[in-house]
Amino acid sequence: MVDIIYNIFEDDFNKSLTHTYNLSVLMGTDRLSYLISNEQNQVVALRSYQLSGLPHESPLKQVLIEDSILRAKFKTVRVGLFAPKFSLIPLSLFSEEEASVYLQQTTTLNKSDQVFFDLVESLKAANVYAFAIPYIQDFKEHFSEVNFCHVSTGLINNFINNFDSSSSKNIFLNIYDHYVMITVIENNKLLFHNIFSFKASPDCLYYILLVYKQLGLMPDRHPLYIVGELVADSEIHKLLYKYIKTIHFVNRPNFYVFGEKLQASFAQNFFFDLYSLKLCE
Repeated sequence: MVDIIYNIFEDDFNKSLTHTYNLSVLMGTDRLSYLISNEQNQVVALRSYQLSGLPHESPLKQVLIEDSILRAKFKTVRVGLFAPKFSLIPLSLFSEEEASVYLQQTTTLNKSDQVFFDLVESLKAANVYAFAIPYIQDFKEHFSEVNFCHVSTGLINNFINNFDSSSSKNIFLNIYDHYVMITVIENNKLLFHNIFSFKASPDCLYYILLVYKQLGLMPDRHPLYIVGELVADSEIHKLLYKYIKTIHFVNRPNFYVFGEKLQASFAQNFFFDLYSLKLCE
């Protein structure tokens, strides 16, 4: 079953011009979202699906076939993978041939996993990750040319390059489905980055406070920056606000131009991970 959560098309969108548009897709195991941008970096369309009960052998074909927009030809196609199985390796220690070996030291790989890596120049590191082969095959069969990257690659580049961390540590919280991603940046250097799964709101609070404690951060002095699927009246936000003095909801990035329909459809911090895929280029 495929459910559309968001379906926004600006008046400027023109299906006959898709060959001039850029397509960015964020893929998790139960979620698929995509945006379409034009040559002026205006986001002209954004659609998000909740996926459940799809065939294991070919989980995305139903979406890719039924979505008439995705059947079009695009100028570029980039797919960001939300993959909890990942590891950051300094380039001085990284060897492409050993990519799967690095990952096996921190996680268990399944037979259905395919290993990728991104070169993250802002960190002088390689982001090594694994994702299920059936999803990868569906994308490759559907699009003649497609580039893959890890969701962390775009987010980390965005946090380092577009936020001032010279005077204080920046702590970012990104929520995606039932995962929480925590990133800490100081002086344009990565101090911490990890993905945790959670079942209930108190779990999210636990991971945040654990990172604060491990890095010697003070909840009454170091603000928390929120990106992703979190709103001010949510249970998670109410819990966080009991312990952390200052919480900021991050605005949409300035490297895209956003139309009236999109701005009116959801909170400004939503889909920050999808937008950040542009910085994987």
